[in-house]
Amino acid sequence: MANKTLLDAVNEILRKKGLIAGDAALLSSLTDSARQASIDLAIQVVNEGIDEVYSTASISLPNQMSSSTITLATNTRDYVLPTDLVRLRFPLIDRSNTQFIMEYANGYEGILLVDPQQVFTGLPHFGAIRQTDGHLFVDRIPTINENGRVYNFVYDKDTELTAASDIVPFNNAVFRAMVPAWTQMWEREKRTQAFDAATFKASIGRAARLLTQKPMREGYNPRMGVGIYPESTDPIPG
Repeated sequence: MANKTLLDAVNEILRKKGLIAGDAALLSSLTDSARQASIDLAIQVVNEGIDEVYSTASISLPNQMSSSTITLATNTRDYVLPTDLVRLRFPLIDRSNTQFIMEYANGYEGILLVDPQQVFTGLPHFGAIRQTDGHLFVDRIPTINENGRVYNFVYDKDTELTAASDIVPFNNAVFRAMVPAWTQMWEREKRTQAFDAATFKASIGRAARLLTQKPMREGYNPRMGVGIYPESTDPIPG
């Protein structure tokens, strides 16, 4: 059985709400001028419901992996990372020169302790996430000799379904259990008297139980818990 997509979830919610009449009227995309507000609300509750069921199940919300680069610049010691980054996977690799930036074991504060005057220059070998802004902070200040070197890295990004073809991060049994929960979340957002808290709680509970009993789809990596230790690679500490 094919994995369910965000479009499948939106169609199920709109069908439950009577905005789609039967299979013949199913949406083929997430754009429909007459029902766009309803589609946008359905996308919102699907993503909120995914967060809710993983929280209820007390297991890590899955993430997809992505990649990016930083380019060393003269006199620049900190570098902006992708906004959707949850966990940076060290090392960063300069493939042209076979150089690496490894994770500094004692974190950002540790780099400051060994270089309190901020005067070390040259090719960086270590880096850490600076908790105040989520930037990558390296152990040495690049000079003109290191300027322009490109480092590749991979990272875990936050799971948010936005495209019609995005796959929901659980199997079809959990998907079916989530449909009533998503529908109740829709009612809650609409602030209608149709919201049934008992149905919502039961549906989320059933989905959470199924989630913990079934293996997760391959291709995801567990989100790391937001860290409070210096060696954490999370951009925003708890």
